[in-house]
Amino acid sequence: MKKITIDDIAEAVGVSKTTVSRALSGKGRISDATKKRVIQYAEDHKYKPNVMAKGLAQKCTYNLAVVIPQEDTTSALAFFHNCLVGITTGAEKASYDVLITVERGNRTDELERIIRNSKVDGVILTRTFFEDKRIAYLRKNQVPYVVIGGSQASDVIQVDNDNYGGSLALTDALLKKGISKPALFGGPSEHLVTTQRLQGFNEALSQNGIEEDYDLVFYDTQDEKTMSEDVDKAMAAGADCFFCMDDDIADRALDACKNKGIWVPQQISIASFYDGPVLMRTSPKITAVSFDERRLGEMAAETLIKMIAGEKVSDITADAFELNFRESTL
Repeated sequence: MKKITIDDIAEAVGVSKTTVSRALSGKGRISDATKKRVIQYAEDHKYKPNVMAKGLAQKCTYNLAVVIPQEDTTSALAFFHNCLVGITTGAEKASYDVLITVERGNRTDELERIIRNSKVDGVILTRTFFEDKRIAYLRKNQVPYVVIGGSQASDVIQVDNDNYGGSLALTDALLKKGISKPALFGGPSEHLVTTQRLQGFNEALSQNGIEEDYDLVFYDTQDEKTMSEDVDKAMAAGADCFFCMDDDIADRALDACKNKGIWVPQQISIASFYDGPVLMRTSPKITAVSFDERRLGEMAAETLIKMIAGEKVSDITADAFELNFRESTL
């Protein structure tokens, strides 16, 4: 009789290999009915586990860690919430659980504690930094990990929205509608997503024969005072559209215009490279690019679980985005 494997049992019973491993090891979350079916099939077909494989399997926790930054903006919270929903969905498909930890800035305190206590099999980072200390720590300790978003580090598996393509497409569409002197309002310049969206914006300018005007590019517009000053500068320079890196920035730009008596879209158009919940309450409604963060999180979990299983994986870009044209650019 042919010696059966975990793959054979998984295919016959109609479950994942992870579920079979959990049933046979007695570890992890799994329904009693499924566990009984797996064990019965294994016994009926005289399954004998590989001793080395069993040793490795017993080290599995069937937990994934998700590291999220300590954020207080509505836009960031919505993004991470949607990613977490997707991560949980992807993890559940393979009978994994999700452990969430919060880090403040480019630190490793919480991550080190989790890894040191052998609580997880792999890690999902939801934001990276230049010279990221957490990536260095995970590499040193040979812990499987993936990154949601871009990373400057080499040999990092990234799962990201097409921030470049989305900003390029929206900028190009509005330039073709008649915008000729766009200003750009961004967040922290050290965030990689800022670089990606800036590159898409600049490429659209180039494709439409418009030279980049550095006097109309503003970073670190996270507070009302800075935004108010930058709106004055942009209007004085003759800008006809404010392209904003995300929904919080677009909301602040709109508030600044209202406070100054500047009519949107009659005197200035506003568009956002991210369509978050903040934009659902603005008046007028703001044109924006929307992404599917839940699918992004799900793909991150699926990719990490493949890495844990020893499968070869590569970067993934979720290229699905939608341009939502609204009252702010009519």
